[in-house]
Amino acid sequence: MADGVGAQRESDADSFHSASPFDAEGAHDEAPGLVDEAHAEVKRAWLADILPAFLPAARDDPLLSPDRPGATDALVARFLRAERNQRSAEPVRTTLLRLRDTAQFRADFRCVDLHKRGMARRLIMHASNPGACVYFGDAGLRDGAGRPVLLGRIALMTDAYAPGRAPSDAMIPCTHLRAGVLVLERAVALAGSASYILDLSAYPAAEMARHGHARYWNADGARDCSAALRSRAAPDGATGPFPRAHVESADGLPVLREALRIATTHYPESLRAVWFYNPGAIFSLLHRVFSAWLPADTRAKMRVVRRGQEHAPGGFLAPGALDARAVPVELGGEGPSLDGDRFLLRAVELYDATATM
Repeated sequence: MADGVGAQRESDADSFHSASPFDAEGAHDEAPGLVDEAHAEVKRAWLADILPAFLPAARDDPLLSPDRPGATDALVARFLRAERNQRSAEPVRTTLLRLRDTAQFRADFRCVDLHKRGMARRLIMHASNPGACVYFGDAGLRDGAGRPVLLGRIALMTDAYAPGRAPSDAMIPCTHLRAGVLVLERAVALAGSASYILDLSAYPAAEMARHGHARYWNADGARDCSAALRSRAAPDGATGPFPRAHVESADGLPVLREALRIATTHYPESLRAVWFYNPGAIFSLLHRVFSAWLPADTRAKMRVVRRGQEHAPGGFLAPGALDARAVPVELGGEGPSLDGDRFLLRAVELYDATATM
């Protein structure tokens, strides 16, 4: 019976394989005339009825500002497409509701601050934002069109038995979510969309040993604020603002669920592909949980890639996908090493070098 269950889990995971995840894009587009009419109606209501309530502050917002050429049309198109892809019976009405909610989220979360020079380091490093535990980011990998391909190593955050792990390395929901939103925000602002390779392999002990198992996020110093997990309070001196729900959140799956909610609600149609690389046996169980939280069109962009299958159909090194010369060697490519967690220091440097404020 155990073998049967294992076979079923393997089948569930491999069901992600097939054609390119990009095949799902545009699958639910309507006739051009209908799209244009709805787009015009949403654009008019957004500019006349919703956006004015968030001015003048929204003029500085890279995603909402009406002053950037083409920005409003891109915003409306992305949100309207998301509602159509989710089969909304009234896409104009639900698009406007989502736009209003997103504008309020961005105002409350101070998303504009995420574009300030130095903010990436403040939010990602534990000396200034303890418990952020950022295990993914933009280290400079690009697809053929120049869009970001985010890289992540989940064990950097989740392996509680990793050599050298200290209480200060524990994830704190509110600081983790704020730093994670920065990663998503900057990718969308840069190119409108991004892809993501999440390495599910074990903790990279041999690579981290070269750095004495010192975590990159402690390079500016470490502060043990793990007591915030028990008190459900934001760590003293952390870089907010933090929504109350994030401060009071339990760690684990509730944080993942909230991260997915933010991404799919407020950054719709920004995900081109996600590749889950080298998953372990538990992945299928976790996937059944978190996939239920995702719209069907988002699930269609996800693929499992086992070691040795990087070049297979659906893999990130398949024809028409990514350039193997740029993909890190630990992921089956020929590019620069991830170097344990040091690829994320490169990401911090890139974020601050490309900040626009």
